[in-house]
Amino acid sequence: MSSVDDRTARARVRDAALELFAERGEDAVTMRQVAERADVSAALVVHHFGSKAGLREAVVDHLRTWMDDLFDLSTDTGDAQAGAWSSIGDMLQQGLPENSPVIPYLRRLMMTGDPLATELLTAWHRRTVEIFREWDAAGTLLAGPDPETRAAMAMSADLGTLFLADHWRQVLGYDPLHGEGLARWGEEAMRFYGAIFPATDTPLDPAIGSRPPSSKE
Repeated sequence: MSSVDDRTARARVRDAALELFAERGEDAVTMRQVAERADVSAALVVHHFGSKAGLREAVVDHLRTWMDDLFDLSTDTGDAQAGAWSSIGDMLQQGLPENSPVIPYLRRLMMTGDPLATELLTAWHRRTVEIFREWDAAGTLLAGPDPETRAAMAMSADLGTLFLADHWRQVLGYDPLHGEGLARWGEEAMRFYGAIFPATDTPLDPAIGSRPPSSKE
């Protein structure tokens, strides 16, 4: 078997594990079940990952890469300007294909109190604060006097949308994460967050955008 086929098989097994972990929880999933879902032999799963712990680590690494890629897509400050939701929408659709198991897996980690959830949330928050500071310097977002808390509040809204998307789909009658539903949700979100996405020709509101004095002042 060629190395390309090996990599393809490895990715298929990893994705099968992610799907099953999201559906049932890691403790309820066996290596044999993963092999069956990936349509490979159990021996091949062991060959690539060694153990269930190794399989979990591969899933987690994949999740970290997904998060990093999504943040990299968001570093274009132009995408943060009010009214430019099509760019953000494209980013979300590119990074989060429909029926992706990533969000159900993240939701399960958060709800079960898995330490991995705290690790991922901490990394996500750190990157969000960095991006907020970059956007603030570029004049496209107001990081405010407490960017750490402001980032946490924004993340709470984002995660709420992701984790409750299935329920909002039933309540609202459209999918807030994909297609026309994403555009509709995004337009209203940009209006909602308009206070921290100032127009370039509008004076900043000190109560919203004031910054704490530096240690040198």
